[in-house]
Amino acid sequence: MKLSIAVAGALVACFASLSALAETWPTKAVTVIVPYVAGGGVDPVARLVSLKLAERWNQPVVVENRAGASGTIGANAVAKAPADGNTILMSATAEVVINQHFMKKMAYDPEKDLRPVTLLVKLPFALVTNPSKPYNDMASFLSYVRQNPGKVSYASSGPGTPQHLAGVLVEQLANVSMLHVPFKGVAQAMTDILSGQVDVGFAGLPTALQQVKAGKVRALGVSSRSPAPAAPQIPPLAKTSALEKFELIQWFGVFVPSKTPDSVVSKIQNDIAEVLALPEVRDTLLKQGAEPSGMSTPDFERFVKDEREKFRKIVQTAKIEQ
Repeated sequence: MKLSIAVAGALVACFASLSALAETWPTKAVTVIVPYVAGGGVDPVARLVSLKLAERWNQPVVVENRAGASGTIGANAVAKAPADGNTILMSATAEVVINQHFMKKMAYDPEKDLRPVTLLVKLPFALVTNPSKPYNDMASFLSYVRQNPGKVSYASSGPGTPQHLAGVLVEQLANVSMLHVPFKGVAQAMTDILSGQVDVGFAGLPTALQQVKAGKVRALGVSSRSPAPAAPQIPPLAKTSALEKFELIQWFGVFVPSKTPDSVVSKIQNDIAEVLALPEVRDTLLKQGAEPSGMSTPDFERFVKDEREKFRKIVQTAKIEQ
């Protein structure tokens, strides 16, 4: 009986300590690591959210760009950081769900070393082409590809990137063959799409919309199953015959070292969800083509698990290797 009382007392003390930690955290500056260059991809979203978190937490929230190796350098820095919540990863898709399926060696294990916290935004791609090309929609594009097997080119920002795998998924679902042209980044890929040197390419919706509105590219479809709020006029690729199962989006998520206390994880998730719900934040993101989320940690854990399985099938079916 005395032992049981002692154990119960220890548990109460432990829960009280965790509760106190959640109430007082953070007590110092928080570092948000973005595993890509400043100004591109996840960076603008990370800086917008971090600014509001700093106001809420009354502590500096410093965004640090650690680019390289398809996001794995920055992700590894977070995986190896102390599990106290003071180092947070705001990631894109590659370094947490894709790379593990084709990279032979990684310095960290995304499933064991990083803990999902919440989804920041979903960001559909748009499949775009130069307006001079002889197809106006996805149906006519697939017809053209079938007439020219292996000759129609599609650009990506590199092997194994979401843009590359989106093209692979089109090939797999529609049973067509295209020519993959990898570049060292989105900017280079878009340059050759704009000039017509490459036939098509998947681009993040914010980038694509700028060029569509300027009349420099034509959008054949978006990669989400539903029309994007920022571009409801662009039909989902899934509306095209043979692509009914197509869905592949870019998304940005929040991860922390795997042993970060539940109470801190809960606070980070809750505060980010509240920041994303702020009208000025939500409106800014929607105008950029990003759909804010802030989903619960259990839901995000399931989401990440499903995404890993989706990309595993695409990579293994296409036999993509580093």
